[in-house]
Amino acid sequence: MQTVPTISDLFHMQYGHSLELNRLEQSNGNGSINFVGRAARNNGVTARVTGISGLTPAAGGTISVALGGQGGAGVAFLQPRPYYCGRDVMILTAKKSMTENEKLWWVLCITSNRFRFGFGRQANRTLPGLVLPDSETMPKWVPLTPVDRFSGAEARKLSEAVILPKADKWKLFRLGDLFRVSKGRRLTKAQMLPGLTPFIGAVDNNNGVTAFVAQESLHEGNTITVNYNGNGVAEAFYQPTPYRCSDDVNVLYPLFPVTPAIGLFVATVIRLEKYRFSYGRKWHAERMSQSQIKLPVDLSDSPDWELMQRCIESLPYSSQI
Repeated sequence: MQTVPTISDLFHMQYGHSLELNRLEQSNGNGSINFVGRAARNNGVTARVTGISGLTPAAGGTISVALGGQGGAGVAFLQPRPYYCGRDVMILTAKKSMTENEKLWWVLCITSNRFRFGFGRQANRTLPGLVLPDSETMPKWVPLTPVDRFSGAEARKLSEAVILPKADKWKLFRLGDLFRVSKGRRLTKAQMLPGLTPFIGAVDNNNGVTAFVAQESLHEGNTITVNYNGNGVAEAFYQPTPYRCSDDVNVLYPLFPVTPAIGLFVATVIRLEKYRFSYGRKWHAERMSQSQIKLPVDLSDSPDWELMQRCIESLPYSSQI
C-alpha cells in the first residue's frame, strides 16, 4: 500500500525568526529585506526592513506558512527572495530538488487546508502531520504552467523620479465640480447570471469586483467607483472597462480629460477620506458631491493633471497601465 505523504515527509520544517516588526527599522532602500508575517495577502510580506547584523535571513525558494493570526493561519507562500519572519511563521525547505512549479503546487495544497486553523486552533502542532496529495497524482498542468508570465511587470513607464509638492501646497476641490456623481443599481445574487460583465460591490479589494455577470453593463469605463455603504465605505477604484455596480456604490464620471494614470491618482486621494465615514455616517451621493479633496495644482491653481500622470508613471508596475 502506497503511503500518503505529509508535509514533514516532503519538507524540512523550522520555526522562523519570531521578530517583532515594531522593533525593526523599516526601509525600502538598497539591501532591505522582506519581512514575512502572518498576513494572508501580498505573499505574506508586511514590510521591508534593514538587514540585521549576525542574523541570516531565510533563503529564497523556501515556503513560509503562517501558524496563527487573523485570516492567515495555515496560509502558505513561496518566497522568491531572502526574508525575515515575524512570530508564528514556519519555514519549509524541500528535502529533495523541486521546481518552482512543484513548490507552488504544494503551496496551493497546504493553503487549501487553512479552514482547519484559526485563533482557537493554531497550526504549529498539527502542521507537520498534515496529509498532502500523492505526488504521483500531481495534475499534468502543474509542470506545464508558465510561472514567469509577469516577469518584468514591475518596470516603470518613466525612468526619472517625480516629486510631488508638499501637501500644504495642494488645493481643495469639490468632487461635484470634478465629477458627475451617479448611483449604482441593485442586483441581487439570485438575479445574477454568470457572464463577462464586471460587477462592482461595496468591498475593499480586487478593484471592487465581486462577480462577473451576464447582465449588460450600465456604466462606462474610465470612471471611478466609490463605496458609500458597506464594509469598505470610501474605498475608491478606477474602472478601466464598462461594468455594473451595486446600489451601495457611487460612480464618478469625470468632467475633465482622464487617463488611467490620472484615474488611479485621484482614486488614491479619494480613498484617503475613508477615516471620515463608517456604517453610521454613509457617503451618499449628495454628500459626496459636496465633499472636497486636495490635489496638486499648476501655476493657475487648477488641478495639475500632467503632474499626476507623471507621478503614477514613475511608480513600479506603471509600464503595465
